[in-house]
Amino acid sequence: MQNLTNKRYFIVALIGVWLVVVVSGLVYFQLGQLKPFDENKMLERHNWFSQFKEQVVWQNKDSAQLLIITEDKCGCTIQAKPHLSSLQRFAKNQGVEVQTFKLNSQLKSVVPATPAAVLIDKNGEFVYAGPLSEGLACSQGSGFVEIMISNLQAGFNSSLLIADTKGCYCINRA
Repeated sequence: MQNLTNKRYFIVALIGVWLVVVVSGLVYFQLGQLKPFDENKMLERHNWFSQFKEQVVWQNKDSAQLLIITEDKCGCTIQAKPHLSSLQRFAKNQGVEVQTFKLNSQLKSVVPATPAAVLIDKNGEFVYAGPLSEGLACSQGSGFVEIMISNLQAGFNSSLLIADTKGCYCINRA
């Protein structure tokens, strides 16, 4: 009987240690995905917005525009696909024209990480620049862009620049 009880304690302890190791590993690797969006302060450079508009060859139109920048090889873009789809539907329902751009050599000089978004009002003025959202999955629940579109449609432009946040971003090494 004594042997059976010791065996049970050993098995329970072994399962407990295994569980702690697995959970610790998951936490470690998930937190490793959290990267700063703009640690080099690229978005805060003088004339950043003008330089950005030159790189996308942006032309003033009669409606607000949401410019989304992604990178095909970026795992974070893949994770954010459901959010990107819902964001595009939301923007179009709000009367905001959506344009998507793939990260290229020109955009690397003005976009610190992907997926990223820039919102421009109908007059060509800056409304928002930064990530789609923050957090591990860059999910819909933590989206900045939806809030900015809603504010813009309500007549409020805060000219919000979000560079100091962490999430699942592919850092651009220009």
